[in-house]
Amino acid sequence: MITQVAGNGRLLLTVNEDGDWNELFYPFPGQFQQLREARLGVYDVRSRHFSWLRRGNGFRIEQRPFGAGHLPESTWSGEGLKITLRDHVHPNHDLLVRLVRVEAEPSRPLRLFTYHAFQIAESMYQDTAYVDPKVPSLVHYKRGYYFEFFGDPEFTHAACGEHTVKGLQGTYVDAEDGRLEGRQVAHGAADSVMEWDVEPPAGGAAELRVFLAAARSLPAVHEIRDYVRHGGPRRFVRESERFWEAWTERRLPHAPPGLSELGREVYRASVLLMRHVTGHNGAIVASPDTRSLVAAGDTYNYCWWRDGGYVAKAMDEAGLYESAARFLAFAQECQNPDGSFFHRHFPDGALGSTWHPPPFLQIDQTATVVAAAWHHYKRGGDPDVLVTLWPLVKNAANFLAGFRDPETHLPRPSFDLWEERMGVHAYSTAAVAHALERAARIAAEIGKDPFPWRRAALEVADAAIRLFWDEKLGRFVRSIEPRDEKLDASLLLALKLGLLPWSDPRARAVVDAVEARLSVPSLGGLARYEGDTYYGHENPWIVCTLWLAEARLRLGDRERCRALVEWAASHATPTRLLPEQIDRASGEPRSATPLTWSHSTFVDVVHKFAGSPLDGTAPDE
Repeated sequence: MITQVAGNGRLLLTVNEDGDWNELFYPFPGQFQQLREARLGVYDVRSRHFSWLRRGNGFRIEQRPFGAGHLPESTWSGEGLKITLRDHVHPNHDLLVRLVRVEAEPSRPLRLFTYHAFQIAESMYQDTAYVDPKVPSLVHYKRGYYFEFFGDPEFTHAACGEHTVKGLQGTYVDAEDGRLEGRQVAHGAADSVMEWDVEPPAGGAAELRVFLAAARSLPAVHEIRDYVRHGGPRRFVRESERFWEAWTERRLPHAPPGLSELGREVYRASVLLMRHVTGHNGAIVASPDTRSLVAAGDTYNYCWWRDGGYVAKAMDEAGLYESAARFLAFAQECQNPDGSFFHRHFPDGALGSTWHPPPFLQIDQTATVVAAAWHHYKRGGDPDVLVTLWPLVKNAANFLAGFRDPETHLPRPSFDLWEERMGVHAYSTAAVAHALERAARIAAEIGKDPFPWRRAALEVADAAIRLFWDEKLGRFVRSIEPRDEKLDASLLLALKLGLLPWSDPRARAVVDAVEARLSVPSLGGLARYEGDTYYGHENPWIVCTLWLAEARLRLGDRERCRALVEWAASHATPTRLLPEQIDRASGEPRSATPLTWSHSTFVDVVHKFAGSPLDGTAPDE
């Protein structure tokens, strides 16, 4: 499981529960996942004992974020050793630095081994790995992706080999007798090991820095390597730490008051996570977690427009205005000619995979981007932004206005926000009405005619109340065509978007009904909908619980809102990452961890909680 994350908009590193490099995305966060496996081993020269650092292998691990930037840090202890690993992704060079600090009691000679197997361009074949003894350095490459290892101090030995094919386990086996005897070059399913000989002084520590440079050509990766070596390797660790100190001081908002220390820590981690998973081109990755690849054949390593739109709103609330602007620019590049948005895109802008038949639509995704454009302008107040975004808004709003049944005025059928059911859904309808009204506001701001979209918004909103409200049930049904009366937490999100005024007694009736049926008594939190079987039975979801928190806030119950926010914080991992959902039986994170939407919703609701007056009203969306 991912426990820690660091990135610079091009290079994104995740660390797992063993302190190992888990995933290495380049040249976009979420694309491509270049790393198959990495591990760290230690050999005691005197006892001739070798261990890979793993739980239950004579060692225990403690992980915690380090410093202002929540840099990944893992500390292994056992067999008289203490080994601390701290990972840095340099803010402006595509450079990963692992600082390794080794203490030994009693002092004795040791050999550290780092093993790495790549899957360059997400294929583990046709790779090349070679050692350049003159530098010395170790290079892995394929096609237009080059990765070069080097160290400070220089590594003692390095060896290359193969894994998986020909009955081979991997070159890590070469390290387990404490001596490297492998080749200097390998190709195919290539892997490699580097060795450092260290002897920590009594009462002190030995330090080494493992560098990994990434580039799209061999000269370019060598240029980074030489720049580091000639500029003083320690400098690049200092630069990374100082950058995050400056960034958090200047850019990271102080956690709003009224939360526990844990809540404030999760808030800070959430803002940082949003930054890390946003590419330099504006793509926002739903999650860097790739564990679902084996079970489902796909991952969350895509940009969804619904997730991205809500994340962009939270970025604006937290002061990451430039990141939100880049997302909207990315959306403009990916928008379909008819104004709609495809199901999802790869982080480089290519069409992503889908399980939907043509036209591949979840209509609320197009709506969410329009709403994010208005929110971005509202937070920044620069009319030039609307001029730039006008083609996106105009095309999307015209699509939304046209994608309606002429008799009912409701949107035509599409897939729901859970991406499971085709139909006409209450939340999707509310999102369309909301987006058309926001598009009308944008038009009015820059002197365009807002009337057609305003009229369309009113038609959709009126039809929604008339056709989705069930007087006998005393609440909305979640969809019609086909009719589905199951209670669904997305009704809370529909209320957030203005399906009903919060002062309307029917709004409270919906919130009460959803909370009564979908709350998880044994654990707390709110499930998605009745009968949900995704990764379990009616597991509580972070986003759903936080929607309930905001609904209670808007209905005037601040303490209930606070309790639900704290519940979400209490179910973060020990390193303050929020999953998609929590297993209702074990209380453990399930599905994608971290989920960017969980973090952005936490940020958004915390800002609502901090900024709302005591009567529970909340800022306009």
